[in-house]
Amino acid sequence: MSIAIMSQLFKAHLGSTSRKMLAVRLADFADDEGKGIWPTVGRLARETELSERTVQRILSEFVDEGLLIVRKKGGWKPGEGTRYDFNMVALGRLQAAKMTIEGCHGVTHDTVTPVTTATGTGDTGDAEGCHGDTQTVIEPPIEPSDLREGAREAERQESQESQTETEQSVEKGFWALVKDWPGFAGMPKEPAKRAWLALTADERREASERFPRWLQLLKAQKKSHTPAPSTYFGEKLWLDVPAQDVAAKSANAMAAPFGKLWSATRFAELLLPPSGIVAPPTKFEQMQIDAGQVSLADVMAEKRMRAGWPSVNSMQERARSAQGSMCPLALEEAGQGFQAVKRDGDLLAAWQREHKRRGWPFPEGRLPEWVYFPAIEGEGDLDFLVAEAVERYRERISDYLANRSKGDDHAA
Repeated sequence: MSIAIMSQLFKAHLGSTSRKMLAVRLADFADDEGKGIWPTVGRLARETELSERTVQRILSEFVDEGLLIVRKKGGWKPGEGTRYDFNMVALGRLQAAKMTIEGCHGVTHDTVTPVTTATGTGDTGDAEGCHGDTQTVIEPPIEPSDLREGAREAERQESQESQTETEQSVEKGFWALVKDWPGFAGMPKEPAKRAWLALTADERREASERFPRWLQLLKAQKKSHTPAPSTYFGEKLWLDVPAQDVAAKSANAMAAPFGKLWSATRFAELLLPPSGIVAPPTKFEQMQIDAGQVSLADVMAEKRMRAGWPSVNSMQERARSAQGSMCPLALEEAGQGFQAVKRDGDLLAAWQREHKRRGWPFPEGRLPEWVYFPAIEGEGDLDFLVAEAVERYRERISDYLANRSKGDDHAA
């Protein structure tokens, strides 16, 4: 914990209580030089009582403004956070908060937000800040010239670090990357090393950073073998993998209810074990059970159906008022194989029976004329074909389901 940095931040004018709260919490993780900050977004959200989306937005603002420097991108494995350092140059130039009565923006002293239809709107349902989670306008809480100078200082520092590579550090970086390379033990080492040395310092850094996600990409593409390090370096195969920040920004999208992506997400959630809290029978239900009017199994099955998959229930509740839901783009390709099923037809009735058989919640109320479900194949008994379609979809998204079971909410 750095008391000195926290003290500076308490006195600084950061533009909103949410920004100040997060900045102070980040300082709690930093050492006296402002380094070593790597909590996950989830942890920051829990401890500041901000939404994860708000935390991500503010962190991005701090980086863009030069207050934070990204030292190492996280997200290679579950629970790994991005590592930041405070930019001490920019931190030292923060203006102290003025002892004046200010509006919601502070900097401009306006009481009316300077947001126009051209610049974006906020989510009025969000309790965090005056703009809300989805606000796209970034207020300038620190003097722009100071921030630009701070950002330039950070760039100079990064450039100096990349230029101070030594022969020993380059050699060490090579062996650190290839030591666990699939099949490398039986390959010649010199071609790989020559290709590594031919790269620039920035290319070596990118090749190392993107290597784990490159392996994941090969797995997703069901490649039968892993190219040799000499090929990876020589052909710069890491460029096939998007940068981590680009991938993170496009992880989810708002999907219309009952469309392909929405339905693919709904079925993916149903294929996971129920995670909701299923309450025991009420006194009235217990009386019905004791009187033989209903069985305990039926009562608990109904409760499990209504409470076991809260994310699905939330999607379906929003759909009843024609509201979409945020869905992972990782399922977009799988959703393209879904077929449109006509309302009130025999096939829809078969899907209702399949939901009942599995104890899954089925959308209530009047459905639109066409709803997407996993595609059936062949002809014959509809109940059998529908059950087969579910299992084919389970197999197709098996990697996604495995990642979700491990707690990776993005499961890309």
